[in-house]
Amino acid sequence: MKILHTADWHIGQFKGPVEDGVNLRSLDTVKCLEFMVETAKEVRPDLVCVSGDIFHQEQIGPVRYSDEMVTATRIIEDLAECAKFVVVMRGTPNHDGAGQFRVLTKMLEKNKKVAVITTPQVISTPIADIACIPGFDKQEFRARFPGLSSEEENTTWTRYISDMVMGLRAQCSPEREKPSILMAHYTVPGCNMESGQTSFFSNFEPVIPREALQTADYSATLLGHIHRPQIIEGRDNVFYSGAINAMNFNDEGQSRGFWIHEFERGKLKSGHRYETPFREFQTVTWTQEDVESYLREGKIFLM
Repeated sequence: MKILHTADWHIGQFKGPVEDGVNLRSLDTVKCLEFMVETAKEVRPDLVCVSGDIFHQEQIGPVRYSDEMVTATRIIEDLAECAKFVVVMRGTPNHDGAGQFRVLTKMLEKNKKVAVITTPQVISTPIADIACIPGFDKQEFRARFPGLSSEEENTTWTRYISDMVMGLRAQCSPEREKPSILMAHYTVPGCNMESGQTSFFSNFEPVIPREALQTADYSATLLGHIHRPQIIEGRDNVFYSGAINAMNFNDEGQSRGFWIHEFERGKLKSGHRYETPFREFQTVTWTQEDVESYLREGKIFLM
């Protein structure tokens, strides 16, 4: 069995070159997504897991809203043609807005091979049981746990998320031949952040504790939220797919793409990363002579 794992598409516009009124970096993202679809046509995954942050911005104008929704729907439906089932999970609210996901759900409701997930739940399929924990919504959590200090909030929220990891695992099939997959859009302590530094985020946002993942013992954990692709150190079945395209200079020197994971008799056998044709960032350092040459010649010479 094969699972295509992807996340952090961030369909939208970024600062950069514009040609004939078209934001070229938005086209870069579409090109990366279309490359993924072409790979899926060749590999024919049984299941596709999209672990959040489909869109880049929640608040956008109507023209962009329509274009980005059409792109997202088209890519998801193309993936559904290549696979037996597709699970699309909401990421963080400032990217995947509630309104956007209501529309996305409506657009895809007739496609029985696609599940759009906005709340924690288990999706049971003949292929695998997929436990989904969508992105962190501060307002929802504060309504559930009112009146806490900042320190109390993070501790309480992290404990609640840990309980969700365990509770959803209990709802998955006990059959070892059928994989149990956790999809989540959160930080795991010890992951490698976009800046290249290892960071523990407990003081800034709730996390999924490593101990919870170890105890729950999912067949694989397929994450979104962190844009650097990686396998969590010490947990060889916990993956961040990484973003589909580069977004800023913190991404310089990093690969972008998606994973294909292979399972045999319910157990993870191997994983292979596919690199997309992403736009690479490059820092160029100029000397005083370079600046003077540019002012004189009107050209940039890159080594």
